[in-house]
Amino acid sequence: MRLAAVLVLALGANAQTLPFLSDKEIAAMASEVSGETAKRNLEGLARQHRMRGSRGFVQASDLVLAELKRYGFADARVESFPTDGKIFYGTQRSRPAWNADFAELWELDANGAHATRLASWEASPISLAQDSASADVTAELIDVGAGSAESDYANRDVRGKIVLASAQPGPVAEQALRRGAAGIVSYAQNQRTAWYGENDNLVRWGHLETFASEKTFAFMVSLKTARALQQRLASGPVRLHAKVVASLENGDYNIVTATIPGSTQEEIVFSCHLDHPRPGANDNASGCASILEAARMLSKLIAEKRLAPPRRTMRFVWPPEIEGTLALLNGRPQLAKNIRAAVHLDMVGGGPETKAIFHVTRGPASQPSFVYDLADSVALFVNAQTEAFAKTGSARFPLVAGDGSKDPLRAELAPFAQGSDHQVYSDSSFGIPAIYMNDWPDRYIHTNLDVPANIDSTKLGRAAFLAAASGYALATLTPDDAPALQKMMEPFALERRAQAMRRGTLPFSDWYEREMRASVDRFFRGEHVTAPRKVKGTMSAFGYDYFDDHYTGPAIRLKPEHRYEALNLWDGKRSDAEIRAMLSAIYEDVPLGDVTQYLDALGAIGVIPRAGTVPSK
Repeated sequence: MRLAAVLVLALGANAQTLPFLSDKEIAAMASEVSGETAKRNLEGLARQHRMRGSRGFVQASDLVLAELKRYGFADARVESFPTDGKIFYGTQRSRPAWNADFAELWELDANGAHATRLASWEASPISLAQDSASADVTAELIDVGAGSAESDYANRDVRGKIVLASAQPGPVAEQALRRGAAGIVSYAQNQRTAWYGENDNLVRWGHLETFASEKTFAFMVSLKTARALQQRLASGPVRLHAKVVASLENGDYNIVTATIPGSTQEEIVFSCHLDHPRPGANDNASGCASILEAARMLSKLIAEKRLAPPRRTMRFVWPPEIEGTLALLNGRPQLAKNIRAAVHLDMVGGGPETKAIFHVTRGPASQPSFVYDLADSVALFVNAQTEAFAKTGSARFPLVAGDGSKDPLRAELAPFAQGSDHQVYSDSSFGIPAIYMNDWPDRYIHTNLDVPANIDSTKLGRAAFLAAASGYALATLTPDDAPALQKMMEPFALERRAQAMRRGTLPFSDWYEREMRASVDRFFRGEHVTAPRKVKGTMSAFGYDYFDDHYTGPAIRLKPEHRYEALNLWDGKRSDAEIRAMLSAIYEDVPLGDVTQYLDALGAIGVIPRAGTVPSK
């Protein structure tokens, strides 16, 4: 009797625990997924400098397209959306393609000859800031500190000189160019984490403003190189020769897409972003390679009849980050209406050296959806399986690649945070719930050391499994699954209510849980919760900020991280006071006047219909 009880417990621990996927379906996906295949594709993508619309982006797109066709996707193709700096896709002003052919920065000797090469596009394209313009300049170098404030230029004559600055090139250019500077050398450091500034060999990705009225160039160097230049400046003049051949050109947002057709017009989209600098292995070759692996795996299993065909079409897309997704959803409005949910992967392969923590991130609190609990359930399942394997060497679904780690996944279930394409889908003008899988921190993000060697093929395979399991479940759900979904949400709801009790936000919690339950019925009815917006999309994206470009009034007091939810909560029915109360429950106490000021500003620039506002521009 006692032995029987032990066996029952052991079997229970290894049985499937996901009410929306059968044990057979889980086993099929777990046995087929290949982190090794994902990493091979990642290595190909990481060879390209993948700026939007550039030749490198096209070559990366060609790699994805070729693999999809090899995997049997008959409809694999490129969707193109023209970019000329004038066309708008909702709130996104299209950015022209940027291509560079040559760039070198040399330090000159006393005779004016090239002595030391400080940067080379051919060797490391990340050393040239994005959107740099052509130039051929020989000039003295001058240190301007951060270079982004008026005070940095006090008693410094930068006219005709190249400035050495610690800030990103964009804000430096605003100050330096109007004082006659000839160009920029930046040693901007990486995002602030616990490892900030530790590695002085990192060269960070730099940006100039695409739509700046005055063009210039900027080279990116390491902190080590900058310190050496500063030491030489202390002893006397330093002269540099900078040559750049680069241009902004009319082009296209090219978005590779392919589908596994369903029996209805509804779709589940698997998303990533294909752009970013070479090597960009974790950001975001990892997400791109993982959904490519999810596509291969699901297509193969369905063709072999190991998985049933989906009810809802599963679509896979590889756009430029945020701006490409805005172009896709605005440029193909029927597609946006058909999408029931999105599974978005951005940085999912960081190995131990990156110090990455993997997150399964919920959508915004303003948009409750059972989709997030479903993804959390899959993540907890994978956590349990991989932890069991790490501790005992045995698990039904260890999800380990032959050349990868054996560590447990330890996926963190995280609240909403901005920073990638999921925020476009979840914007209230589209109302598409989006699961967001991502690594943070990553000590090498946006640097020359974001290389394939730091990527774990086991983690890529697990990310592909998480995406495939979540997306396939969403693609196959029927109304008969509604009771099981409601039951799945119950423990999550209890945990959220306990948190709300501690924070004193029970009224908002009650609303949230009602909407969570209602989201199940909305999903099966094919409904989105959207707001009657005059223009569709987020207020800011890469290289362009719709709000800043249109608004000319007083500085907005509402914190940037609160603005997204404030606009999402606006539905044309709620009062400012109601939005303020909900926003305060999500974040912290928010002044009503700050909410009203921001909503009035949105009305003034024509984003939302708002009585009593006057157009700003």
